[in-house]
Amino acid sequence: MGRTPQRILCLWLADWALQRRINTQPELEQCVLLLTESRKQGDFVRYGNRLARRRGVRIGMPVSEARTFAGPNDRLVVEEVQPAQDRQALVQIALRCERFSFRIGIEEADTPESILMDVTGIAHFFSGEQALADQLNQAATRRQFAGRIAIGDTIGTAWAAAHYLAEPNRPIVIPSTEARQLHRLPLPALRLSEPLLRKLLRLGITTIAQVMTLDRASLARRLGNELLTRLDQFTGQIPETVTPCHPLPQYRVKKTLEEGITNPDAIRQLVFYLLRQLLDLLAPKRLGTRHLECRFVLEDRTTQLLDVRLCETTSDQQHIHELFRIRLDKFRLTSPVVGLHIEAHEVAPLGASQEAFLEGISRDQSRQLSLLLNRFSSRLGEQAVVAPSLFPNPIPERSVELASVTGSSLLSPTSYSSRFHGLDRPTALFVQPRPVEVLASIPDGPPVVLFWKKRRIELVDCSEPERIETGWWQGEYVCRDYYRVETATGEWLWVFRRLQDGRWFWHGEWF
Repeated sequence: MGRTPQRILCLWLADWALQRRINTQPELEQCVLLLTESRKQGDFVRYGNRLARRRGVRIGMPVSEARTFAGPNDRLVVEEVQPAQDRQALVQIALRCERFSFRIGIEEADTPESILMDVTGIAHFFSGEQALADQLNQAATRRQFAGRIAIGDTIGTAWAAAHYLAEPNRPIVIPSTEARQLHRLPLPALRLSEPLLRKLLRLGITTIAQVMTLDRASLARRLGNELLTRLDQFTGQIPETVTPCHPLPQYRVKKTLEEGITNPDAIRQLVFYLLRQLLDLLAPKRLGTRHLECRFVLEDRTTQLLDVRLCETTSDQQHIHELFRIRLDKFRLTSPVVGLHIEAHEVAPLGASQEAFLEGISRDQSRQLSLLLNRFSSRLGEQAVVAPSLFPNPIPERSVELASVTGSSLLSPTSYSSRFHGLDRPTALFVQPRPVEVLASIPDGPPVVLFWKKRRIELVDCSEPERIETGWWQGEYVCRDYYRVETATGEWLWVFRRLQDGRWFWHGEWF
């Protein structure tokens, strides 16, 4: 089980500086419009409108030369680019799109042209992601803006798809399961700097797929960390969130007392009173929270913190009160309470995680399971209730990690498991392979007898070996031949021979 995958929408307004001028002064479309920038060598063309390009003006051309392309009857307009005004105008456009997302920002670039929106869990308000993108496109078109729209799992994939796959008035949605199709895109889709791009192109590397096959250690050593950082942001291995244009509203309540209180019932009542106030702030906006922070201000001028994390976004007062009651029963305060602050973090629209909580079960069943896991986490501790997440690592013991079901970190799922049939891997995998002694019919052949803790295990069947091997650059070198063997008592075991030294290990079993 994991959290709802992040979904990001990118609206790319190509040549934004030019679009802004023409949008505010439509008559400029009939002129030869040149937007220029000054360099040490002089003034050069940074943008040119359609008529300018038709006359032969090229981007990067000296302005003095570009002027000669204007015809005798053309009205020539030459202006300097205004990065600050362009950025501010893009922010204003972004703020007008707030009905499409609760977190909107612009790309981090010297001359931003893209608006980014976190649309995680809100597509159902628009009858789906495609409908959401279509409505945004219609809104942009009505305001005479030419935009290209794409939705993906990360800022990197959404940005790449908007720039290199989407077409005007044809927004695209990249499902999580089809993100690999973006690997064929050219390198600029990774948002790399110009110097780095030039280096890679000189090396003959032109696509994302080519980069992904290269040795990461060598790339970092020769080209620095920028390429790997952008690559990991693209795949989601490094989390990247939309920085909102203006600070997100904070949902916080507090109460200061004239005299300190120590009575547990009084403290509990105070907590519940503030919780009701806090949840009442979220309810009208159909918002919920996954993380509540309760800060007790004590008479000795210290504070104590009580954190309650949830499996999914909720505003269920009864359920949250129950979780706080469980936690407060075990919570010990060292001094009388003179103040209390409660703040809701990870606020999101309700239903954001409920839809994709678990496939194949109803929302009510999913919610019941979530409530159960929340209770377990409150009673046993967050680290005691965990769920596995898969990673794209061929080494079995490195391909899974256990994480708290209420944890804030989003573990990246992988499509690696889809490459195997469910029966290819044992239902139980040992944390560490168990060393065993083996008798084989021929040297280096498949085993016929295992010895485990003085127990002799006769084998009656054995599969063909499956070799798992890593590259030398992937840390500890691993080279193993795995066998699926059947014992005389009908058990199926997963064993392997380590090729470096010929030793055998028992790694899992099927139930």
